[in-house]
Amino acid sequence: MTIIQKEVLAAIAAGTGCGLIILNKDDKIEYWSPQMEDVTRLPAAKVLGQAWDSLLLPAGVSAADEEPELVAADQALPGIIFYPVTGSRKSVYRRIGILRLTAGPALAEMETLALFVAKTASGIPNREALSELVLHQLAYWERYRVSFSLLLLKIVNHGSFVDDLGAEDWELTNRSVFDQLCAYMRMTDKIGLYDEATFWVVLTNSTPEGSQVVADKIKRLISAMQVGKLGYSPEVVVGGVAARAGEKVDEMLKRAEQEVEKAARQASGLSFTS
Repeated sequence: MTIIQKEVLAAIAAGTGCGLIILNKDDKIEYWSPQMEDVTRLPAAKVLGQAWDSLLLPAGVSAADEEPELVAADQALPGIIFYPVTGSRKSVYRRIGILRLTAGPALAEMETLALFVAKTASGIPNREALSELVLHQLAYWERYRVSFSLLLLKIVNHGSFVDDLGAEDWELTNRSVFDQLCAYMRMTDKIGLYDEATFWVVLTNSTPEGSQVVADKIKRLISAMQVGKLGYSPEVVVGGVAARAGEKVDEMLKRAEQEVEKAARQASGLSFTS
C-alpha cells in the first residue's frame, strides 16, 4: 500500500468518523487507521501483518498503567462491520472493516453542533450537550450493539471550595478538573459538566468491567489534585451505568444520578451498574 493510499484512507476515516481496517486475501491486517489506534491503544506497527481471527485486543476501556484483559478482536469490537472487495474476476481479495465512532455523518454533525453551543461560561460542554450525546449514543448502541457507559464524578466538598475561593475561582477549578479528565481519557470519549459540582464522562466502546476500572482511576486522579494554595484536595465519588436496550435518555441519566448517590454512601466512593 502506497503512502498516498494511506493518506487517502486516513482522510476518509477522519471525515466520516470511522475507524478503518483493511484485511488482505489471507485475512491479515494491511491497514489500521489512527482512529483504531485511539480506540484500542494499539499502534498500527503492532498489528499490521497479524491475522484478524488471532488478534487479541483490550476488552473495552482500560487504564494506561494496568495490564488490560485481552479478548478476540471481534469480541472487543462488536460493532465493526466487514465489507468484501472483489477484483475483476469476482474473487474476494480484500475486506474493509468499518467501526463507526459516531452514529453516522448526519448524527455526528448534530452532535458536534450540540457540543459546540451547549457549553458553560468556562467553555465546558454542559448537561444539555450530554442529553444530545446520549440520545445519539443510544441510537448507535441499538443499531450496532457497541456498548458505552456514562460516569458521573461528583466533588462532594465543593461547598468548601466555593466558600474559600469564591464563585469565580471555583469556575477556574472546574476548568482544571475538566482539563485533567481530558488529558487522561481517550480521544473518542466525551466529558462535560453535569451541575456545578458534578462532571459527566461518556465512555465509548467500553465494557462495564473496563468502565469500572476507569471510574476508579479518575476518582483517584481528581482526588490527588492540588487546588491553588488550599490545604485540601477534592473529595470525589463516582457513579456509573452501562447502556441498556430500549432505554430513554432520561432513564439513563436518572440511573447515573442514583449510582452517584450510592457511591457517596460507599466507603470506596464508587458505584456502577450494568
